[in-house]
Amino acid sequence: MENEFLRHTLSTIAYRFQSAVSKADTKFGNFSAGNGSRTPNEIINHMYHVLHATRVFISEERYNKQPPEKLNMRSEIDRFIAEIKNLDHVLAKKPLEINYAKRLLQGPFSDLLTHIGQISLLSRLNGKPITGEDFSSAPITILP
Repeated sequence: MENEFLRHTLSTIAYRFQSAVSKADTKFGNFSAGNGSRTPNEIINHMYHVLHATRVFISEERYNKQPPEKLNMRSEIDRFIAEIKNLDHVLAKKPLEINYAKRLLQGPFSDLLTHIGQISLLSRLNGKPITGEDFSSAPITILP
């Protein structure tokens, strides 16, 4: 299987993201912790941009700097999940060298996990903490 570790990491990102937004409603998208912090909508929009730019870079070897259109909360979530699947399809078809894979892990993939943590924190501050679980035994499998 091509890029098995990266694809598993991407599935982990998808699982944790869905956990973080599981209690999200439309109002949560505009929730602000203050002091110029990003809203969940802004964070997910940025996450989509990171993921989309990563996919374009891997598949077309060019960097897409164009910021994405801002959508409502549900649409941002749906678009991000769709882009995870798009990137997974690219990773399934294009073998990457280990140093390239390491850069993806330390760069965009780690960035996405950090932002998922921010969304989880904002959810708690918004009065809707995510349900705790042992993520090391979560039923995470590579996307179909």
